Amino acid sequence: MIKACVIGLSKIGLIHCNNLKRIPKTKLEFVYDINSKLRSNYANKFNCKTSKNFEEILKKKEIKLFILSSPTNTHEYFLKKLIKHKKMIYCEKPILMREKNLISITNEIVKKKIKICIGLNRRFEKAYIKMKKKLNNRKVNIMQIISRSFNINVDQSIRNGGLFMDKGFHFFDLACWFTRSTPKKIVTIAEPISTKKYLDKKDYSDAIINMKMESKTIVEFIFSRESRSGQEERIRLYGKGFRLDSNNFFKKRIF
Repeated sequence: MIKACVIGLSKIGLIHCNNLKRIPKTKLEFVYDINSKLRSNYANKFNCKTSKNFEEILKKKEIKLFILSSPTNTHEYFLKKLIKHKKMIYCEKPILMREKNLISITNEIVKKKIKICIGLNRRFEKAYIKMKKKLNNRKVNIMQIISRSFNINVDQSIRNGGLFMDKGFHFFDLACWFTRSTPKKIVTIAEPISTKKYLDKKDYSDAIINMKMESKTIVEFIFSRESRSGQEERIRLYGKGFRLDSNNFFKKRIF
């Protein structure tokens, strides 16, 4: 039995709590959040324990797995503590805000042989798995990505790394995954098309991105935090003799 603790009880944290209750041989033993009302309410809801002192939970040897779903700007604090105590970690993306700090953390993870998984869950979407199998290692010449969302709080966006690191993270990963390559050149337009409330907080509401991958695949992105028509997510893959459209693989179109 793997006993676990979920850190951060926002929407994503609660999804993890519900999942842990269903996974065999895994037990949600603790929940933790800086908000005392949240941690108390959800400890009762999930019939588990909590504490106002995170160190108290950390020192319990029987708690092997920690799921980190708190805001991105808190990840470094928690990761350092979890690594020090050699805990298993599931960390929501993005891992950290700054590359320099990420390299330091990564080195410690490797050095101490920490078991860690990053929440790049879009790879596990059934529609994308089917597309990947259909692709059958054929070369993608052009990849188009559209992702528009709505009712996003600008302060929440900033806490989680902003448009590119929060929302864009999944789709940068999918671009590398589908093309089996990494970016060679990136051109971005964001400031001229973003709304004032985002720009005032040094974030962006919209972006158009063109990437040339090492494989010579051209990737075209359209990202938006604001959409009048609701949520939209679509990926198209073009290559010699084939075209794959995610709308044909999702049971229900996301738009």
